[in-house]
Amino acid sequence: MIKPPRPRPGAVVAVLTPSWGGPAAFPAVFEAGLTVLKDRFGFRIREFPSTRKDAAFLDAHPEERARDFNSAFADPEVELVVSAIGGSDAVRLLPFLDLELIRAHPKPVLGYSDATAYLTWLNLNGLVTYYANSVMSGFAQLDSFPEAVAWHRGWFDGATPALEPFPTWTHGYRDWANKTNEIQERHTNPGFTWLQGSVPSRGRLWGGCFEVLEMLKGTRYWPVAEFWTGRVLFLETSEEKPLPRQVMYWLRNYGAQGVFSRLSALWIGRPKDYTAAESAELHRVVRGVVAEEWGAAALPIVADLDFGHTDPRWALPLGIEVLTDPVAHRLEFLEPLFG
Repeated sequence: MIKPPRPRPGAVVAVLTPSWGGPAAFPAVFEAGLTVLKDRFGFRIREFPSTRKDAAFLDAHPEERARDFNSAFADPEVELVVSAIGGSDAVRLLPFLDLELIRAHPKPVLGYSDATAYLTWLNLNGLVTYYANSVMSGFAQLDSFPEAVAWHRGWFDGATPALEPFPTWTHGYRDWANKTNEIQERHTNPGFTWLQGSVPSRGRLWGGCFEVLEMLKGTRYWPVAEFWTGRVLFLETSEEKPLPRQVMYWLRNYGAQGVFSRLSALWIGRPKDYTAAESAELHRVVRGVVAEEWGAAALPIVADLDFGHTDPRWALPLGIEVLTDPVAHRLEFLEPLFG
């Protein structure tokens, strides 16, 4: 597994739009995210030809988005690649990605949601990638969460920050059309929900957004059966709010593939916009499918974690070994996050 080097202070960041054309639709929110990258972390921004193209152009030209993706890795000055925002069709980039070039010039790639498509594919091809903030969703709001600013500063400095609950969280923003993406509401974080498990385990992270992973199942971009052995699978739902019953169907597919019998742990992100009753039903569904239907009653499962479509969020490296300890109720990175 290739660990990219960590970006140095003052590094050039390639800001790309591999999915929806959010920077053109809401430029003020995009600029807010760039300001955080520059002012809080000292990065220099480099945009590419498709970064601010409108959504219609980007939809019609996935090869243009992929060309800029490849160019960012070919650029010797770029040390970090960050997606502008998610979307729904990054899977269309995968045939155009130059895997040989990307492996020859490894760089940290950050994104979440639709970025699942290329983060998982690059990881399957040997590169550690990072399920993390995008510019417009994550970095643009980071100043509202001082603890998360400090967490990410340590992360960029090469530390292995604690995987602990942030003090508060939110799913609500003001209307992006109002030129800001301010926090509208926040909640006290009650901590993780441990659903089952009695023995600590170690394993390598892999996963992403439920809905995007569904686009990959059955394709050449999906792992072979042996891949799942010893993995920690992390999964989370998007702003489209698939209800627990839909999640049940998806989980049954993983069960039918034999995934749960091979995993070392299962991590579930905080579901976006769920009510308390819906969250409780999700917990019931997860345990029901994994333990009761597919017999993986000993698999450690922890839910309501700070990743995915929730703010603030951790940056999770695909391919890095982690500890899942249901006895001490502890999660931990077990190795350096960068090479």
